[in-house]
Amino acid sequence: MEKITIKQITTELIDIPIKRPHQFSAVKVSSKSFLLLRIELSNGYTGIGEGTTPGIFWNGESVETMKVVIDNYMAPLIIGEDAVKLESLLQTLNRQVRGNHFAKATIEMALFDGLGKTYDVPVHQLLGGLCRDRLNVRWALASGTPEGDINEAKEAVQSGKYDVFKIKSGKESARKDAERSLLIAGGIKGYSTIGIDPNGSWDRLTAMSWMDAFFEARIDFLEQPLAPYDIEGLAKLTAMKKVPVMADESVATIHDAIRLAKEQAVHIFSLKIHKAGGLKNTIKVAGIAEAAGISCFGGTSLESSIGTAACLHAYGSIPNLDYGCELFGPDWLADEIVRDPVVCKEGQIYVPDKPGLGIELDEQKVQLYARKEKVGGVH
Repeated sequence: MEKITIKQITTELIDIPIKRPHQFSAVKVSSKSFLLLRIELSNGYTGIGEGTTPGIFWNGESVETMKVVIDNYMAPLIIGEDAVKLESLLQTLNRQVRGNHFAKATIEMALFDGLGKTYDVPVHQLLGGLCRDRLNVRWALASGTPEGDINEAKEAVQSGKYDVFKIKSGKESARKDAERSLLIAGGIKGYSTIGIDPNGSWDRLTAMSWMDAFFEARIDFLEQPLAPYDIEGLAKLTAMKKVPVMADESVATIHDAIRLAKEQAVHIFSLKIHKAGGLKNTIKVAGIAEAAGISCFGGTSLESSIGTAACLHAYGSIPNLDYGCELFGPDWLADEIVRDPVVCKEGQIYVPDKPGLGIELDEQKVQLYARKEKVGGVH
């Protein structure tokens, strides 16, 4: 078989509006930005990758930094190289470019898409095959007010669209956040339950003092309540055996996963393909969790159908994904840049079964939402 090489890499920034403003702990947004990456292979196939982050506050990367790093530092390292030797390419990037996991994941995603198209198989077949072809989806309530979140949850349950939820905290003091969380939990009692995600903004004392109340309110989990570095604090919360404790910002790499497992610091890992540096690393993290008896949750960086499809291929192959996922990104956006968005109905999202990621760009939509600047490229 003729050697398949990387012929060209191009990047461009995309800004897509969302259906309603979304409140994170540090910022409120009304649109979502993406880095669209294309890798053209010598056999004529083009792999598509998508880079996106919750925001630069979350991990230090943004779509703009990803574009600069890929165009100027990563792409020159792999242009002309054998695309089939994917692991070797990733090791080259890791040796020559420190960190920048989100940018690396975007490149890996496009390579997997191109190889899947080359071999005429879905990406999940390249990852070892599926455990499940659909995942339960948890919707994030982030309207900005307790009343808005309560009404949104009730409407979602009554319409049959979603039946489990989580809420974002961190905008107010930890005490007020806890009170607000319990207010929302009480407001939807009889309809559903919630998990709470403070995005690392709470202190140990506050989190510990509210664990009994969270247990009584049947809170599903407490996601990353403490700062990412406070592993000892997470272990103290976990040892209380009240509400399941989930790590998100604290678990990105396989080394993070090993440390959390050794410290018995959490009950659940929130997986994200971008923070882990790609699909393969995400599956490695899940494997460490499985060996340690830790459950997994399919997290999101609020991807479009492109990145969501990549997450689905990885998450669908993980046996210990006990807590479902939160891949609501496509439903959160007001529009898409693909012809056939991923399918989500009745609280479940389906793994694509077409070659590669299983998505096709709508070039008119790409042009519509492309940021008005020159497209970068390396030949």
